[in-house]
This record gives sequence, C-alpha cells and structure tokens, in this order.
Amino acid sequence: MRRTTLFLIAALTFAGLRSSSAQTAAANGPLPNAAELLQRALANEKQLAQEQERYECRVTDEVTETDSKGRVKKTATAVKDQFFVNGIAIERTLSKNGKDLSAGETRKQDERVMKETLKYANQATAAKETDKQNQQIEDFLEAMMLAHGRRAWVSGRSVLHYEIVPNPRFQARNLDQRFAKVMQGAISIDEQTGEMIDIDIRSVADLKIGGGLVANLHKGLWVHVHDQPQPDGVWLTDLAEGSGDARAALFLHPYFRFKETTGACHLFTATAAQVGPAKPVK
Repeated sequence: MRRTTLFLIAALTFAGLRSSSAQTAAANGPLPNAAELLQRALANEKQLAQEQERYECRVTDEVTETDSKGRVKKTATAVKDQFFVNGIAIERTLSKNGKDLSAGETRKQDERVMKETLKYANQATAAKETDKQNQQIEDFLEAMMLAHGRRAWVSGRSVLHYEIVPNPRFQARNLDQRFAKVMQGAISIDEQTGEMIDIDIRSVADLKIGGGLVANLHKGLWVHVHDQPQPDGVWLTDLAEGSGDARAALFLHPYFRFKETTGACHLFTATAAQVGPAKPVK
C-alpha cells in the first residue's frame, strides 16, 4: 500500500510548475503556449532544490484501506518532520497512529535520518537521485497535453485553467508514461509566477503492470494535489490526496484512500538560523 501511494505522488511531481519570469497578461490576451509552459515547468523544477533547502515542514500521512463498499478495514497515520538535502526529501517519523515512538524506535529513526543526510550531503550521490526523478518527470510530461485553456481572475491574480489529456500521438515507453496516458483531469496555474495551484486527475482505464501479475491500477483511480505560496514567495505542496482500487502481487486487492497534509513550515536562513518561533529539537 505505501509503495503504491508513494508511486502516485512521485508520478505527479511534475505538478510543481515553475516559471523563471513574470507573465502578467491582459484579461483578453493570448494564453501561453501549453507545450512551452510544460517545458519551462520541467526546467525550473530542477532549480527547486535550493528553495526547498530553506524549509522544514510537518507532514501528516493518513492511509485508509476499505472494502469494495467503502467500509473501513484499516487506517494508519503518521506524523513526520520533512527537510531537504541537495534536493532530496528526508523524513523523520515522530509518531504513528497517534502514539509517540518508543525510545528504541526513536533511536532507529535518528540513525536512519543521519545515514540519509550524510548520503545525500554528497552532491554527486544526490545528483544521481535527482537526475532519476527529473527523468521520470520528463517522461510523464511527454505523454500528456494541456488543452482547452482559459484565463480567470482570482483575488486579483490571473489564473490559467487547463484540461489534462493524453497525447494521442505518443507511444508510451515506460511505466510512468503508461500511467500518464490513462489519466485525465484539470490543472490551475498562477500565470504571473507559473506555479501550479491545483491539479485533479483520475484514471479513465485500467493499467496492468507486468501483464497484471505485478499490479493492477483500476479505472477511477483519483489523485489531487494542491500548492500554496509561503511568505517569501516560494510555493510548496500542502495537500496530496487520492483514492482507488489497486492490486499488488497476486492476491492483494485493496481499495484505499490516502491523504498527506504539509504545514507548520519553518523558514531557515543559509546559516540554519530559524526564522520565527523556536521549537524544541529531540
């Protein structure tokens, strides 16, 4: 279940649309070229690491497994601290299912976090991982198109609304692209900054992995991601949620819902001095 959830969120990393230049447009002016907008998003996503490095946030995960009629079978929750090292997200679990970790679990978390921090403090090692992630984003973008764009004014800002549709002329080469080709939905983008505000997509067909022997993602799989600006203008994801019907391996066939909220973000200076109220550190 956790691997499926992480795959869905990772596959949607492209949602963090970045723009390096302002594009304040007249109300009736032409919309930006959709293909160029996506390519600009990909290029600027690679520059996001330095912005992320300045933040530490609190992440709350909730994953619910249900039966085919929506009745809850099992729910798991976790609260974590999240920070970035050379563009790689590192999470330290603080509690599970409403209970603080035991002394032994806390020690294991500290050891794991230290190990990952030292690993990705090596820029070459971190670059290999971010290059892999960027390639996944590029593959995903290549299989999709933005269509039927329109402009609206929200709270004095120009917001672009597009439908997300598969590229009909594209032949998928890998799993990410096969996933992209069965997803449709909508996306909203802040035109001035190029930042993604909201994305809501749903699968319109089944997707079999390994001929169905490895996993199946069924029609109706839903994912929603929302970003919001921080006080200094940096946009961060504050909500990722979804639901669906998926089978992993041969017999597991769970119906699931997931929700990940991110908040209480603390901004740090380049010298790691916290800006805002201090908090205890274990």
